Amino acid sequence: MNKVCGQCENEYKRISTHWSMSSDCSHVSLSKNQREIITGLLMGDGNISRNGVNPYLRCKMISENYLHYIDNEFGVLGRGVSQILTASESAEQVRESGFYTDADAADYSDVYKWCTVSHPEIQDFADWYSSGEKVFPKSLNLTPTVLKHWYCCDGHYTNNIQIAMSKESNNKDKIDELFENSGLPKPSNYNGRKNCDAVFTVDDSHELWQYMGEPLPDFEYKWPEEYRES
Repeated sequence: MNKVCGQCENEYKRISTHWSMSSDCSHVSLSKNQREIITGLLMGDGNISRNGVNPYLRCKMISENYLHYIDNEFGVLGRGVSQILTASESAEQVRESGFYTDADAADYSDVYKWCTVSHPEIQDFADWYSSGEKVFPKSLNLTPTVLKHWYCCDGHYTNNIQIAMSKESNNKDKIDELFENSGLPKPSNYNGRKNCDAVFTVDDSHELWQYMGEPLPDFEYKWPEEYRES
């Protein structure tokens, strides 16, 4: 999909390459909202990749409408949504892995991918991997947008919110501080060790739902009915 550069008004198949090589046009800066979406995604299903000088963010999941929503939020900085696996192919991969040899396509979903263009400012987020693994910075601010996208990726609820954080299972004190420093209730406890969930009380969960606001496309089921748009 070609993108129009707002500076020279020409169309480019690889607009990031145009910005990198042009003497007259430069990369469009990430907005505050886009940075917060990247932060929340990177805390969840997103990851940073690189196939050139500048890194980019990518995300793979079954929630196509959510990815289209994000792509719209990024405008010229998004690369669109594409299907990478059908439900049948997903089941076949599971069977071939030996994890579940009877995997049936009826139990699986199509998988989609969304990416940003390569961008120098995404290097700020690539630094999350400086230790060799993805680690949440201690300085994160859990704004409503950041928390909402993290929750969409890794959260679930029955009567109360739980957020999966297996890669941060040894950093519970840091997670507590992230919530407290953002003026939010910290988890009441953590379930599990390796596959760790941050667990919130029922009252604190309602405070978090109110703080995050209405749900995002495909993730309405992660909010109680009273918080969904009527």
